[in-house]
Amino acid sequence: MSVLDFPRIHFKGIARVNVPTANRNVNNTLDIASNTAFKDGSPFDLDLPPSVYHEYLRGLEPRFNTEGERDQNGIFNLAAGYNMRGNNHFSWENTFITAVQDGPGRYITDDSLIGKKVDLWGHYNEYLRTTFNRARWVDNDPTRRDSAMIYAGQLTISDPVETANTEHILSADINCPHGVRWMNRGYIDTPPQHFLNSEMSEARLFQFSVKKDSSEFVFNQFGLDSEFLELLKQKLQLPNVLGLSIQYCVSNLSPPARPNIPVFCDLHGTIGLWYREDMATCPTGRVFYPDDKHRFSPIAISFRPGWVSLNTAISFPHERYLEGLPVAGGMPPKLSDKVDLGDLYLKSLSGRVIAIVKSSIYQANTKNSGLIDVPLLESESKYLSEPLRLCTQDHDWYENDWYVQAEQHIAAIESPHRYAGDSSSKLIDIRSYYRGEPKQIDSLATHIQTPDKLICKAYIQTDVTGWGALKVESLAPGSGKVFLGERYGSVQVRVLGDDWALLDVPTEEVDYEFLYKNVMAYYELFYPFMGEAVFSMADKCKCETYARLMWQMCDPKNRDKSYYMPSTREMSEAQSHLFLKYLCNVERLALPNSSEPVKAEKEPENKIKNKEQLIAALRDAVDLELSIMQQYLYSAYSLPNYAVGDEYVKLGRWTNEQLHLTNGSKDRRHNSGWRGCLLEVAHEEMIHYLVVNNLLMSLGEKFYPGKVLVGEEAKAKFGLEVDFSFEPFSEHVVAKFVRFEWPAYLPAVGKTIAGFYAEIRQAIEELPDLFPRDKVNLGGEHHLFLNEIINRAYPAYQFEVYDRETALFAINFVTEQGEGVSTESPHFEVSHFNRLRSILKDMVNSEMPFEPSYTSLKNPVLDPREGCNLVCDIEARSIMQFYEGCYALMFQMIAQHFSITPLGSLRRSRLMNAAIDIMTGVLRPLSVQLMSLPSGIPGRTAGPPIPKPAVTEASIDIAEGCIAISEECKKLHEMARDITTGISLQTQIELLQFFQEQMQHIAEGKVSREG
Repeated sequence: MSVLDFPRIHFKGIARVNVPTANRNVNNTLDIASNTAFKDGSPFDLDLPPSVYHEYLRGLEPRFNTEGERDQNGIFNLAAGYNMRGNNHFSWENTFITAVQDGPGRYITDDSLIGKKVDLWGHYNEYLRTTFNRARWVDNDPTRRDSAMIYAGQLTISDPVETANTEHILSADINCPHGVRWMNRGYIDTPPQHFLNSEMSEARLFQFSVKKDSSEFVFNQFGLDSEFLELLKQKLQLPNVLGLSIQYCVSNLSPPARPNIPVFCDLHGTIGLWYREDMATCPTGRVFYPDDKHRFSPIAISFRPGWVSLNTAISFPHERYLEGLPVAGGMPPKLSDKVDLGDLYLKSLSGRVIAIVKSSIYQANTKNSGLIDVPLLESESKYLSEPLRLCTQDHDWYENDWYVQAEQHIAAIESPHRYAGDSSSKLIDIRSYYRGEPKQIDSLATHIQTPDKLICKAYIQTDVTGWGALKVESLAPGSGKVFLGERYGSVQVRVLGDDWALLDVPTEEVDYEFLYKNVMAYYELFYPFMGEAVFSMADKCKCETYARLMWQMCDPKNRDKSYYMPSTREMSEAQSHLFLKYLCNVERLALPNSSEPVKAEKEPENKIKNKEQLIAALRDAVDLELSIMQQYLYSAYSLPNYAVGDEYVKLGRWTNEQLHLTNGSKDRRHNSGWRGCLLEVAHEEMIHYLVVNNLLMSLGEKFYPGKVLVGEEAKAKFGLEVDFSFEPFSEHVVAKFVRFEWPAYLPAVGKTIAGFYAEIRQAIEELPDLFPRDKVNLGGEHHLFLNEIINRAYPAYQFEVYDRETALFAINFVTEQGEGVSTESPHFEVSHFNRLRSILKDMVNSEMPFEPSYTSLKNPVLDPREGCNLVCDIEARSIMQFYEGCYALMFQMIAQHFSITPLGSLRRSRLMNAAIDIMTGVLRPLSVQLMSLPSGIPGRTAGPPIPKPAVTEASIDIAEGCIAISEECKKLHEMARDITTGISLQTQIELLQFFQEQMQHIAEGKVSREG
């Protein structure tokens, strides 16, 4: 069962725990039922600064020094605890796979999986769009030591030398919190004399599981060559396997050398198969309870032919410390082997010895993380029907026939809504096992330890699979507990404060002072990390500034997310809604005295009356897409590439963070930063350009190369108020790009591109006789730069246009990729509009202003043109002239492809592929080079010139057309040879020579025009 079965992965490392400690109510300073702070027996005056209360807590006796001894002048005290500023962060540090097992007693230490890194992460924060998200350790009831809950979002196994974008060996999402299952309060048998010795001696066992059928379950994307992983992959395909179970243990807390810093603990664990008969968050098997629960913890066992496996992860204590305290660097001290209790015997009811665990096996668990396999002395089938026990000479572990546990055994519930007469309850899944196997219980008694706080049915039932449900209802705020049967299991419940009356407070009354006294003051008093690390909730200006973010973080729907605030999770639903009311009031402060309402664009008027006008509009759309695409490319190429950026970091001109923002990660895989994002958007605009041309050709028109328009000419043609210009990357340029992609479903001032396409869409819908009846595809098909959403829904789509339906689909594709359909649509996240907004937000939210681009000219040209800047530098001009020739060649190739009906695939066309190669192999490197060349204007570099309209008179004869292209290639590579600059053009020369020869061969029939 789960980690008791095979295959197994064992790992070890360090846990970094940053829990707050001032909320433990050691000196009667806190009422957890009402979240009230007390000072000298009375509620603290909230009109006083929080620092007054902090000083009060830190001043309470008793006090201790760094050695943990009682000391009146010591820097620690119990009231504030060792980490008053804790923020609940929890992470696995330097945690690596130490061994894998494919069978009993077989430890493999030379598989390529050994040494790989295991990480536990928090949830992605969709509001802040942060990475490196931490999991959270939260004490559901801070006055108890057994109420720890872990809120985590992702498990990964990766190469230890990974970069931020290295693919994982395993990545899986975690879809529910998990709490401490077993505790051993005496895990250090001889603890030191230290005021934290009880915490230092504790060990906790946790478990969570990940589903194999989740879309986020990624297995060996890294491509690691591992026999063990292949075995695990095969096992995961079994129908009764749901995924993987991860059991881990946190122990040996290292006492801090000074207050208010995280502590470090030992971490060890095991990953195994999660079977259908297992629980997700609880160990299973035949469970044995110790006779001394203060020194030992439960043991679970499972049988297989000839063997028995024991889960003793924290069952036996270590004898003592091997290092003095505190340890340098705050790391956990080294421990001796486990205490020698003598051999452990598994016995039947009659006293027959079934198996023996030698003390040497459990004393040193460097390989097995406490999972032990020993051979059976007798056939297990004789004893499955009777209770068993584990024993040493002096101690016993007894088996309970029944093992009943709640899946979420640590929970929080709202107080009853007395004002509305509504109850507050939580339905908790439970499962019953009989001697390790799921089994039905017809009537299981419950026992409520705190009848003033909770109520539930006196008896519960489970079905034939062992599953049932326990409905727990709250009666009053505070901490409560329900037991399932006798000693089977329990459910610990925190009933949140009775704050329902706050829902009736009018929105206009929820100002900062009201919000502070009714919600935020408590958190400022007991959790000052916010004021020291982010912003203080006692600062009105900061709260007003971040009112929206506070509501988003405190939204009850995010309670199970690691990023939820407050991280300690004592806030009631009624309190959280005060943040929304406060936000509404803050937003009202920004309302103008009077203004005309801004509305979303109206339905387009029917301006396109006939086919000729539609063709003209589509030609305008080609000009539009080409003009926008070139602006995106110019801005992208104005950003230095990764290599240049890396040099800037070495020179101190950029920081590593700025390099990451601009260029992404070093591995150059998926994340290419702002530069890569702009290039991706430009590539997709190129597809829009081709799609609109397909629409034109479906109406019987020829391929139209388009014209790049800027300045007043663009404004006159398109009627848009946004400036069309070639400019280097900057905040205002990205803001302009966002405006280009502004969607029709959001209010806007003036005409938008979305409205322009809406008119075309309406014309296609309404005008008759636009398309031939035989549904001939006259355009080109391609499948580059389609997002995953399109691919999943329409895997065969390749831009075909031959009737009204496919034409409307093409128009919708263009607008969906740009606008995102709606904010609720899955297209929105990957839309141009949203991606560009993300860049803009990165720039706006950057602590330090950052302009990463070259100081390139705005609208560089070779010949005088209104609104443009003439490049005067001879070297730059020679490269620009070569660029213009290659740009014209690219369009000559495209036009020649479309001059006759394509035989089939546009993507297989040698002409189209040649055009793409010219684009990427010639124009792109030339653009990059031009961005760094002097322009002849002081302080400004050059850039690729604004393209002139392409002359594309293509021949209807393929041979004649290819000969013309071949001759143009020859002319251009000879031109490149004559350019005398410090820049090598050898690659471009060779590429042009290649296409000179290839086009000649197509003309001569030596190769086909399709590959």
